[in-house]
Amino acid sequence: MRTRILLTFGVGALLLSGVLFFFTYTLTRSNLREREGELGLSEQLISETLGSVRASLILATVITVLVGLVLGIVSSERVVRPLAGAADAARAIADGRLDTRLEPTDDPDLNALTDSFNAMVARLQERVERDARFASDVSHELRSPLMTLAASVEVMVSRRDELPERGQAALDLLVADVARFSGLVEDLLEISRYDAGAVRLTRDDLAVAEFVQQAVQASSMPRSTINLDPRCTSARLNGDRRRLARVVANLLDNARAHGGGAATVHVTPADDSAGHVWIAVEDSGDGVVDIDLERIFERFSRGTGSSKRGTSEGAGLGLALVREHVRLHGGRVWVESRRDGHPGARFVVELPCDALLAG
Repeated sequence: MRTRILLTFGVGALLLSGVLFFFTYTLTRSNLREREGELGLSEQLISETLGSVRASLILATVITVLVGLVLGIVSSERVVRPLAGAADAARAIADGRLDTRLEPTDDPDLNALTDSFNAMVARLQERVERDARFASDVSHELRSPLMTLAASVEVMVSRRDELPERGQAALDLLVADVARFSGLVEDLLEISRYDAGAVRLTRDDLAVAEFVQQAVQASSMPRSTINLDPRCTSARLNGDRRRLARVVANLLDNARAHGGGAATVHVTPADDSAGHVWIAVEDSGDGVVDIDLERIFERFSRGTGSSKRGTSEGAGLGLALVREHVRLHGGRVWVESRRDGHPGARFVVELPCDALLAG
């Protein structure tokens, strides 16, 4: 838009100057020719006069075009500045900062846009907060009957041998579903805390190698292979032990459910930053299709190929929590294909750290 405004002012000034140049020069020349005899003007004097007029008009044209460009710059800045502010506000809102608002201006037309934009964002914020409260309230309300149900199931499990074979099979299904339901409720509660801005980190100084080993041992796949780069033996990071352990556990759960049931954890320095460490979980599944590379971390997203991975386990909150936990630590997470050429997915968590050894 800024370029179009500049071109409009520049071309307009040039056309106006060209028209004035043509008429002024033509009229001056005609007038001098008509009164040549009356005034006793020589041909040389007429030529010199016309040359001076031409030079003056050319200079005036240049000045007019420059003034037009300056006016175009000023006008474009005035027009584009509110639009740039609106674009910045839209990006902030897309990043989750729903308290962002546009400042009012002196222009009544722009104020109408500002008021509409702010009203829209206010309604959006109200809707998001209402949905977050709803999810939180529902999760809290579900915990009490869930705890009662879990306690009842424990009693039944303690007397499992007294049940017939079909009853034992039904009890096993009930135990699995209660565990899955409990995990879903906990995930919903954690997500609602993020939405409400109520998450507070309990930071500790963690030795990366020791932490990853402990997190893997406490996960659903404690025998997963860990490959530690020698440069990370003394690496340390400052983070919330529980939440980062949940990151590793969720990635291993994802590998168990969708990645062929086996996983390898790699701890290496980041390729593009000396102050970050990568914790990568590789599986041997079908991989992730390109269309899912970004949205796989969205809530309740299980990917277009999830049904082809042989399981219906999970509600699609595990990877969403991974992204939230990592983002809260100033890191990032992404998924890519394995780098060794074998089929499977590679989930990479990048976290700030220090004490990396030189390669």
